[in-house]
Amino acid sequence: MGRELDRRDSTVSRLTPERENRLRGLAEEASNQLPGSHRLNIAGFDPVTGNARSIVSESAPAEKGNYVQRALDHVRGISRALGFEATQPSEFAADPHPQETSSGSVTVHLQQQYKGISIYQAAEAVRFSPAGALEETIGSTVSIPEDLDVEPRLRVQDAVVKAAQHVAVPGEDEQGATDQFGEPLPMKAVDLTDFEPIIIASFPDKADQPAVLENGPFEEKIRANLIWFPMGAQLRLGWETVITMPDFEGQYRTIVDAETGEILFCRQLIETMIARGNVYLVDGSTSRQTVPFPRSLSDYELPVPGNIPSGFPDDWVSDSRSSGNSTFAHLGDTGPTIQGDSQSGVLTFDPNDPTGDDQKVLNIFYYNCYMHDFFYLLGFREADGNFQLDNLGRGGQRRDPVDARAHSGTVWGTANMRTPADGSRPVMNMGLVASSNRHTAFDSSVVFHEFMHGVTNRLVGGPLNVRALEQPQSGGMGEGWGDYIACTINDSDVVGAWAMNRPLGFREFRYDSNFPDHFGKLGTGRYNQVHNIGEIWCATLMEMNRKIGKVLAVQLVVDALKLSPANPGFLDMRDAILKALDNKLAAGQLTAGEHAEARRGSWATFAKFGMGPDSRSNGANLSGIVADFNTPPDNDRPSVRVEASPNIAIPDNQPSGVTDTLTFSQPGKITRISVAVDIPHTYIGDLRMTLTSPTGESMTLHNRSGGNANNLVKTYTSEGTSDLAALVGQHAQGSWTLHVADLAGRDTGTLRAWTLEIGLEAAAGTARGEATPALLIGDNDSGGVSSMIGITSAGAVREIEVSVDITHTYIGDLNVELTAPSGQRVMLHSRQSGSQDNLIRTYNAGTLPALATLVGQSVQGNWTLRVSDHAAIDVGKLNRWSLEAKLDR
Repeated sequence: MGRELDRRDSTVSRLTPERENRLRGLAEEASNQLPGSHRLNIAGFDPVTGNARSIVSESAPAEKGNYVQRALDHVRGISRALGFEATQPSEFAADPHPQETSSGSVTVHLQQQYKGISIYQAAEAVRFSPAGALEETIGSTVSIPEDLDVEPRLRVQDAVVKAAQHVAVPGEDEQGATDQFGEPLPMKAVDLTDFEPIIIASFPDKADQPAVLENGPFEEKIRANLIWFPMGAQLRLGWETVITMPDFEGQYRTIVDAETGEILFCRQLIETMIARGNVYLVDGSTSRQTVPFPRSLSDYELPVPGNIPSGFPDDWVSDSRSSGNSTFAHLGDTGPTIQGDSQSGVLTFDPNDPTGDDQKVLNIFYYNCYMHDFFYLLGFREADGNFQLDNLGRGGQRRDPVDARAHSGTVWGTANMRTPADGSRPVMNMGLVASSNRHTAFDSSVVFHEFMHGVTNRLVGGPLNVRALEQPQSGGMGEGWGDYIACTINDSDVVGAWAMNRPLGFREFRYDSNFPDHFGKLGTGRYNQVHNIGEIWCATLMEMNRKIGKVLAVQLVVDALKLSPANPGFLDMRDAILKALDNKLAAGQLTAGEHAEARRGSWATFAKFGMGPDSRSNGANLSGIVADFNTPPDNDRPSVRVEASPNIAIPDNQPSGVTDTLTFSQPGKITRISVAVDIPHTYIGDLRMTLTSPTGESMTLHNRSGGNANNLVKTYTSEGTSDLAALVGQHAQGSWTLHVADLAGRDTGTLRAWTLEIGLEAAAGTARGEATPALLIGDNDSGGVSSMIGITSAGAVREIEVSVDITHTYIGDLNVELTAPSGQRVMLHSRQSGSQDNLIRTYNAGTLPALATLVGQSVQGNWTLRVSDHAAIDVGKLNRWSLEAKLDR
């Protein structure tokens, strides 16, 4: 058993239909307490906690500023809908620094607490639109049905001993471990003889009782504090400790039960993976070049935002050494920086030995400063927790430049970075790859990958949350983001190729359009390990680069990090990217046409990798994974809106009530529907309201709920009302009737106005071709026979279906391959997959996920089917085949 463990069982779902209905009812009650037309809709649930995962706000008022207080007030007001018990205090601690994306949307991060102590991985992200309207509350909360004792029975010193004993000795399955470079990952045991933790500083007046203890045999001082750890329906009080191994060979967060001393959780925290300088710009495969420090902003190939501070880029070098405001680069753990020379009045760094220690320090300094400015342009700035010694009055915590360490030889993990909370220095280590005798400080893809760990650790969940990437999918995306940013900057599809002297670097596949795997593979085969999980996420983002352009894509990726809840899954980040794209439209930074095109490309990407609209998983765990290779309906066509202002008095205590009819003349199928009503009434608990569709189907929208509240002014949507959701897919054209009746005496009102808004399914074109070649398939002939279908229609493939009719006496001999006009190939049927006679079958992305790789490609041109026989005796014939593709306009 290894040192990393998690006692929680993420495969057990606490979500039941009864629980869902109860929370939806509580959301309805909370809506009735909100001002104006602001309404709530639960858009998703967390199976692990059984609580709401996403609560969308509709028609919330727009207001700039005061985001933190507004976020706190909002979650406290809707706490029951979030899953809080009636007796449970709505207790949150806010990160005081809201995150702002490039479009001006804002996210406030809130950490759930109980009696002043944080609850592990229980956090909410409250999102505001570019106009300042509250849009969504997304995250995870824990229900606490009974009062819990906060007095630990175990002393902090005893908890530290328990944690130290757990991490001091490697487990059996850690022996012979290697890092992502294939280099041995030494796992040394720590001698705990005579180890007695001594408290240096403690704060007993604080609820979580934080303490700092002497490091003893470990590398750094030990930090500890109380934390609540959820385990199913239980909430257990624990001591959270952070222990750094000698020589930085690992750092572990361990949670020890504060009553029993049981180890509840343990996780490795170190992520593996006017001047001028003569540096390797990409890697050691080319000669050094002398470039200015800092680089010109035009070198980054990114738009320069209008809100960039005057005089940016700031100086990289603060004196004559490899030390500046964003980076402190030096040799080894405690070795020196390097010194520059004045040449013609310019401080110049030009080491004599192009592969010596000074060059390693210079290169790691250059790459870190480059990344600081690259991400500054994308919005990773002082208030977001970026890495700077002095924040120049721009917000955030200072005194945390990257401590960049270039080691002469090998280092634990070969290359790694650990990033504490804002205000504490991240540490980057770059060492030698022993197998290739090449140094990682000379490979930008490795340094960029590690730097990105620092960015994601600060942006996801906010700069003060150091536990925001600890779920399996979250940690995997951390690796994927690192590979993505390295490939994006270098226009490459591999990472670490030079350092490892291996064409594929330290990954299994190239990040090109032929990447073979997808979301549905998570938790299976090799996709149980964090770096491998990250490959699927990186491949997805690289495909998005190709679909919508890397400049827009990389900005959306960074904006999405700020919109993300803590510990997100792949689908959370998919949604955050799409939300960042929508915010670009709302802020006027994209036209409607540009937005629609980018949205189609983004959805085509996610669908290709199994993250279509009906995909799902058990939160950010590796269970409950369901892939979906379809794209949602193209909703570019605007919703059609019809409205009426009948001003009809509603008779008191008359079941017959009043009716009003709206005629919807537009043909098409419904993709979404909303019904808004404006009914002044002195007691809406008397009212029943139904809507009847053109097909005669009636649904109740309001049935004497709301008690003694005045006025029914509300919008009902297919996303939040199950009866309306049942209309999706039906035809919209015809007469829609609203019926309102008062069923009790004394109170009266008026049906003043109502509105019907329907989104219609866009008419997508279809291209179809068929061939009847009747070709004999040569026996044991690998060349095979080919047949071609020419498609003249223009458009991009949204869905594709291929049917084949092949008579053959043993289909286990056959390969059947489709080649698109672009040259991309998809194997429809491979040898050894079937031993029966005849291959008469229809393939689509649902039955053959590889077909999803063709989504987004041009349909126009020649499509070729090749059938080949690879064994003797059995023979057959290609009778006919057809291809049908639904197209994006």
